Amino acid sequence: MCSWIAAPHVATASCDTTIVRHDDEVTTGSSGLYDNRNVTIPVWHQGPVWQSCWAIVERALSTEEYLDIQPWPPIELLGQLVVHAALGRRGLLEEDTTGDVFERETDRFELDAWAKMELSNWIAADDTAILDTPLGSLGQEQGDRCRDALIVSSTVAWAVNVVSRATLPVPTDGQAESESLDWAPGPWTPVRNVIKSIRVRADDVLARERERWELLAWRSALFDDPEAIDLDRQALGEAIVEVAGQSLVETSVTDFIDAHGRSFGEMSPDDLTQIGHEAELRLRTLNWICGFGESPQTAPLFLDD
Repeated sequence: MCSWIAAPHVATASCDTTIVRHDDEVTTGSSGLYDNRNVTIPVWHQGPVWQSCWAIVERALSTEEYLDIQPWPPIELLGQLVVHAALGRRGLLEEDTTGDVFERETDRFELDAWAKMELSNWIAADDTAILDTPLGSLGQEQGDRCRDALIVSSTVAWAVNVVSRATLPVPTDGQAESESLDWAPGPWTPVRNVIKSIRVRADDVLARERERWELLAWRSALFDDPEAIDLDRQALGEAIVEVAGQSLVETSVTDFIDAHGRSFGEMSPDDLTQIGHEAELRLRTLNWICGFGESPQTAPLFLDD
């Protein structure tokens, strides 16, 4: 299972949340870093994660919140994109069994040395240790972290238009991750040299994609409790009706479907677990991008956590 988690960084930006009741939309009055827009965000999780899925959806359909979205400055988004691309590259070097060992270790050494010079404002100590670890010596958790970093990096890359597709696929097809790696600077390019080449997506576009992955993370967690199957089935039915015609997620009459047309309910447990894992990674990252949390790693999964 992939699990590369993002590194903390030093920053001073913050956001405030104002809660206002409304009928069927969440509108954010954005006084953020780029402009002033009203952004609509239905909130699909309005209670602690341990509450039943039905309770979550029931309240999501009947109440709304106004969330003040303040995306991080472009330099912070860029820093996290590049940190996670570097971790992704480190993981790929570890998994490459066909390349020359000496050349791969040289590449790792240069990546580590460059990161110490260029990424010190954003990279965490644990992630520095991953880059510093000689080839062939990564632990399982470190390897998982590296694989997950590809998902985090591509999510930030989408937010700054490095990945140009309208939405991120469910599940990933690897294209967004490849585009992120191809674009991200590495040894020995100064990170700040590319800051002018990124363009942060509009607040409402970020908000909509964040909402989409919140729905996908929520759906992936359904039907885990045998005693709540009927409630979860009812909640899913209500959600399908609610999102109909909104082009947020693909649905059939009975369930969500992925990019290949597969119903979530017909997936193998492993496939559904993987989609749920990707959804959690992307949702945390998008929450951080929108100003909630100090890093992709520490951002809340659901905004009331």
